Amino acid sequence: MSISVKRLGNRIFSSAVALIAAASVAACAGGGGGGTSPIITPTSAPTTPTQSNLVTSQFVIVVPSGTSAGARKPQFVSSASLSITITLTNPPAGLSPASVSTNISGSTCTVATPCIVNGPPSPPGVADTFQLTTFDAAGGAGNALDSGSVTFTPIAGQANTAPTITMQGIPFSITISGVPTNFNANTASQTANLTVTVKDHSGQTITGTYANPVRITDPDAETTNGTNLTGTHVGASCTNSCVDLQTNTDTITLNYGGLAENPVVFASSATGVSGGNAGTATFTPILQAIVKDNGPTTLLGGDGIDLFTNNDGSTVGYSGTEQYKEPGFTNSPYDKTLSITGVGACSAFATLSTGTNDTTHGTPFTASAILSPVAGICTITVTDNLTDQPNALPTFKVTYTTSTIPVQSKYRH
Repeated sequence: MSISVKRLGNRIFSSAVALIAAASVAACAGGGGGGTSPIITPTSAPTTPTQSNLVTSQFVIVVPSGTSAGARKPQFVSSASLSITITLTNPPAGLSPASVSTNISGSTCTVATPCIVNGPPSPPGVADTFQLTTFDAAGGAGNALDSGSVTFTPIAGQANTAPTITMQGIPFSITISGVPTNFNANTASQTANLTVTVKDHSGQTITGTYANPVRITDPDAETTNGTNLTGTHVGASCTNSCVDLQTNTDTITLNYGGLAENPVVFASSATGVSGGNAGTATFTPILQAIVKDNGPTTLLGGDGIDLFTNNDGSTVGYSGTEQYKEPGFTNSPYDKTLSITGVGACSAFATLSTGTNDTTHGTPFTASAILSPVAGICTITVTDNLTDQPNALPTFKVTYTTSTIPVQSKYRH
């Protein structure tokens, strides 16, 4: 939001030439009006300073018409502004007041009839720095909407023109959108641009430069194969990855490497933004099903391992292995290991172990008979332990079978 300065001519304040700073304070939404706007004077007029030869700056506030409701054009100040506070941040000792608040009506300060407000008196011949802040209530109260500062050196005895003042929207709420819903696990190098909308306290979307940077954070530790964020300003001091947005035109991109993983929740933050106003967004990849790669089929039907001897020196019937894989999880470059549940139901006759994942065939699970087993059957479920797995988890059975051979004996008479 740019406040441009115009030369308005000379005025006398306490026998000093007035510094004329024309501040073009623009509107956010609804702007305009087109009606007659009175010249606004400060709610607290500057007291007569004890120093001689002070100059008083005047700021011309203009809210152009024609802005669309709910959207702030670049270099525009909110039309919801009801007052502006101008503070001399480097006053000399004894100067009072150093800050002046003026009531304005952001919707009626037009190009044709601008609102003129006074800043606090300041000494000529030195660099004076003014801080400008707009508010959504009268008297410099309420919520701050925009802020900006300017430094210039007024010269006594002549008309002065101050440099441009850049007003910046103060973030109050943040939303994240544009998160893709069609990214598939097991597909590398998928990218999408995210949309971040930042609004001020009046609910108007800020365009241009933000008074406080907006940070979007990705908590995913799998920054290579999982998700990571890149953009115009990659953030520093992030545990994993983040992007700092300084203007509404800064870019932010989601990069996804195809890892089958839990949903990733992106968070937002900025000074002055808290609670539910710091919006989040969730990325959920589309996962593929876990499938059997190789292994036996139980005599009872379906996938499984049939055991019928313990470790008496014979390896036949003592153990068996089932192997399962999931694209985007067990294969290269992901190389994650699947796991199983239901093992406790097998404890009377078998133990189960998980082998080293094979990026071609997946994760092996081996069942072995224990010493002195009893007959039984248990069902094992294979899982990736992901909350967003939409496909049914596969199962296999482990059985232990005993056989009884009757022996008959005959007696001789």
